Formats: sequence, structure tokens, C-alpha cells
Amino acid sequence: MKKLFWLAAVTFFLGACGSNNVKNEDASLGEADRSSTPAKVKKSKKDGGKSIVVYYSLTENTRAVAEEIQKQVEGASLRIETQEPYPEEYDEVLDIVQAQRERNELPAIVSKEITLADYDVIYLGAPIWFGEPALPVEQWLRENDLAGKRVYPFFTSGSSSINESMKHYSKLLDGSTLGKGLGINSSNKQHTAELVEEWLAQLD
Repeated sequence: MKKLFWLAAVTFFLGACGSNNVKNEDASLGEADRSSTPAKVKKSKKDGGKSIVVYYSLTENTRAVAEEIQKQVEGASLRIETQEPYPEEYDEVLDIVQAQRERNELPAIVSKEITLADYDVIYLGAPIWFGEPALPVEQWLRENDLAGKRVYPFFTSGSSSINESMKHYSKLLDGSTLGKGLGINSSNKQHTAELVEEWLAQLD
């Protein structure tokens, strides 16, 4: 009889411990779900429709920012490429770009299939060259009609301000809604993920 009573007590004790463990695991899952939900809701609100990240990148700095934006908004992506690649030597690139600007010449870009009617929001990325967006991006804008779209520019540079680039876009995108721009430079690029998140939270 004593043995039966002892077995019953042990069984009850083990059952109570098991129940507490399950409750604790459920609580942890609940906290994780609650903490991740606001980020997902925020992204869908800021998206406001289908989005695409369109960018040109020479040194891969702009590509890194574009990929971070794409990850956070869960949109599509399109990389602009020139038919004739720019040289790898940066000084040579500057000479070519300066000559192209003086001649009002834009580089030919690779034609890529894209149905812009499918997208409401365009995140437009470019490095800043001589205070203005890279020429391949300007060529892409001339080849594609963004009327009625919401365009949010982002830029990379060594230390340049984005002000002149934004003014340039305001002329090129007069039929679009031009939103707040983002600038990533040498001094803050290590915080790209945080800066992108803050920027997206400020967009209309």
C-alpha cells in the first residue's frame, strides 16, 4: 500500500513539472511572435502596394544597400547595367563620366524586361557622381515612364550630400511622387540596416 502511495506521489510530481515546462515554452513562443509582428505589419504598411528596388552599382556599395531594402520591404529587384562596362580604375571612371557630362551623353544600358505597371512603389538607387546620380540611372529613367509612381531614392557616396541629386530627380520625375531620400556614405555604411529601417519608417 505504501509503495502504491509513493508511486502515485512521484507520478503527480513529474506530471506537474512537465506541465510547467510546456507552459514556459508556450510563453516564450508567444513573446517571440508578439515581438516580430510589428515589423511585419510595418513593412506591409510602408509598402502600400507592390514594390521594386531598381539600382545601379559600380563598386557594389549601392548593391549592398539595395539588397537590404529589398529584404526589409520584401519587394522585387532590378539591377541596371551598362552595355559597355566602366573601367575598374576609379580615376578612369571619373574621367569618362566628366567627359560624358560635358557632352550631355548618357551610357547605353542593357535592356531588361520589366512591367512597371505591376508596381506602385519604386526604390531607386544610385551612387553619386560629381554631386548627381550616376548616369546609367538617368538613362534608365529616360527609357521608362514612372508617371504616377511613388519613387523613393537612395544614394551611396564617399561623403557627398544627397541634396543636389534630389533636386536633379525632381526635374526628371515631375510626373511621379518623389519621396524622402536616403544617403549612405563611408562614415555610416556600417549601420546600413538600421538606417534603412529608420528611413522606411518615415516614408509616406
